Amino acid sequence: MSESASDELVMSLGTLCANPFELSFEHLESSLVATADAGYTGISVWPFVLGMAGVDAAWLADRLAELHLTHPVTEAAFGWLKPDRAAAAAEAASLSEYAGAVGSRELVAVTMEAELAPMDDVASCFRALCRAAADAGLGVSLEFLPWTGIPDLATAWEILQRADCDNSGIMVDTWHWFRQPGGPNPDLLRQIPAEKLRVVQLCDAAAEPPVDQDIATETMTARLLPGHGAVDFAEVLGAITGSGAAPIWFPEVFSSSLAAEGPQAMATKVLAASRSVMV
Repeated sequence: MSESASDELVMSLGTLCANPFELSFEHLESSLVATADAGYTGISVWPFVLGMAGVDAAWLADRLAELHLTHPVTEAAFGWLKPDRAAAAAEAASLSEYAGAVGSRELVAVTMEAELAPMDDVASCFRALCRAAADAGLGVSLEFLPWTGIPDLATAWEILQRADCDNSGIMVDTWHWFRQPGGPNPDLLRQIPAEKLRVVQLCDAAAEPPVDQDIATETMTARLLPGHGAVDFAEVLGAITGSGAAPIWFPEVFSSSLAAEGPQAMATKVLAASRSVMV
């Protein structure tokens, strides 16, 4: 494939943080500058970390404009499956407001629940999130996480089909793709329409999980640069672009050791590695 398939290459801010759940103003600023300097077109900042840095969405939008960076993807809706539907609706409204402030067009949805409710109920909840997002002009890309109740591409695709929303899609994270139960499923991926494949997170995984870490720890601290592990990028990216999809390419390499080198070094390494697998 050629990187001309899409002009967007968006850094995940968490990639540049040794601890993605802690953020000072100085680290936020240096990460934004490093992203722009390296040549990315955009960045995605988790809304909840802005308060840690002492800024708000309006400040971020202004700073992104100064650096000529976009923020096309907002991450993430976690509460859409909660029984408290009012709380789920409030989360959707808050994320939609943030997405509007920073100019996002896509909202990511995930669950951390280990088990799902009956699939009809899950589809109903996802449909409600998609409808709320549609009112704000947003698409919703559902991300599967191997240790949760939506562990694989097949489950995510079933939810999309049952919910039947025009603005729904699937985020393919290549680390989750490799670690999903049963392994990669390229035959199913080739069956999914191009318009449903709108965001791809680029990262790599070791052939075997480390014996001293659980999967959730591994995914947040020990990912590899794209092309430095066991993911078959020709297979997975070929299936995506072969469908005619032109997704937002979204490197997300959570690696404590690499992030310790600092945002400038990390941003440059991730960009070069991402481009190497996109060709």
